[in-house]
Amino acid sequence: MNVQKEKLKSKFRPYLPYGVLEPYDSLSPQMYYGIQMYWLKFFGLWYYDVNPKSLLFWLQLLYTLLVLWLVCFLPGLGEVFYLLKRQESIGNIAEGLYLFLSEMYTYFKVAVFWLNKKKILNLLKFLYCDEFRPEEKEHTEILKKSIKLARFITTYYITICVCAVSVAIILPITEDFEILPTNVEYPYFDVYKPPLYVIAYVHHIYYKPATCIIDGAMDTICAVFITFAIGQIDILAYNLRNFDVLAFKKWQRDLKHHKNTSYDCKHYVNYILKKCIVHYNAIIRYVSMIEDAFSLASALQLMLSVMVLCLVGIQILSIENPREHPMQMAWTAVYLSCMLQEVFILCWFGNELILKSTELRQAAFDGPWLKMDYRTMMLIVIFLERCQRPLQVSAGKIFILSLNTYTYLINWSYKAFALMTNMKK
Repeated sequence: MNVQKEKLKSKFRPYLPYGVLEPYDSLSPQMYYGIQMYWLKFFGLWYYDVNPKSLLFWLQLLYTLLVLWLVCFLPGLGEVFYLLKRQESIGNIAEGLYLFLSEMYTYFKVAVFWLNKKKILNLLKFLYCDEFRPEEKEHTEILKKSIKLARFITTYYITICVCAVSVAIILPITEDFEILPTNVEYPYFDVYKPPLYVIAYVHHIYYKPATCIIDGAMDTICAVFITFAIGQIDILAYNLRNFDVLAFKKWQRDLKHHKNTSYDCKHYVNYILKKCIVHYNAIIRYVSMIEDAFSLASALQLMLSVMVLCLVGIQILSIENPREHPMQMAWTAVYLSCMLQEVFILCWFGNELILKSTELRQAAFDGPWLKMDYRTMMLIVIFLERCQRPLQVSAGKIFILSLNTYTYLINWSYKAFALMTNMKK
């Protein structure tokens, strides 16, 4: 029976994200970003690992260009022409502009993702360094919780984004097929007359979920990298609180295997504390690599989110007779909810990183260091000094990813919304 299950899994494994059929006990770092990697590969937006001289490389490149044309360039051109033809109404401008901006900055993030290819590949490689490997049973449990959180956030956000655009896809049905899920215009033909309307509607059924999945993958990939750092900080905090127990376990294991038999337990205490310092240095380097790879994309995301939230609010107020258009109200409300959660996820994980790194000092102080010798006490003091500055990720050296930043963004969005509402009146 188990053999049949393994055969069945082996058949489906290439077609599912990494971690769906693999056990969490493997603790592979790919468990964190496996879903993002799967969807970006599905749409041809992950990095190619084939020789540029091979036919497969050019087929992949052709597929990528086709996807970008269908989900980025073609809808973007249609939205621009729509905006140019609907300049007389601020409601129409708001409706077209917030969708255009939200879609375009998704592909800007993809462009930055490719521009920083070397940095991100180095980041992925650094996940597998020796300092991040679990050594104790407690480490394994901490990483399992961290992986489950990362995968839950990714699955949750992509799912709600796809559910949101499903409302937009149903919207034309409730409006007697007089509109499209996204308002578009093209210079040489009218997409609102059959048979072009059917073609345009089918295209929207493909491109809107695709855009949401790509956006969800790009929005959460930075968050899952931060989640990995938080998991490592939790392991480090555990080690600092229990370094004497870990030293004793290490000493007993080495004695059992007849290794370093001349060393006493004091030596292993110093060994564990030095490993904690090396581990913390690796975490610091890893967080700086995250910031270096995603700083530009995060900064643009936060700034444009303010404008998009403002425009969505104006669009809600611009809907005439809301009771007669319940699906339009539902679509804009669901879209607004997705935008709020998109920014919140990034800021929340950034805030957790700050809090967890701040708690490291308390974890080090809670350890049994006062019972140790002078050399051990000095190692703890050095570590306490090293932890004075909390770890954080900035967006473009302008914003710090934190809940305070999220509050400021919401306030700015409301102020911009109030200003534009007064201009409309």
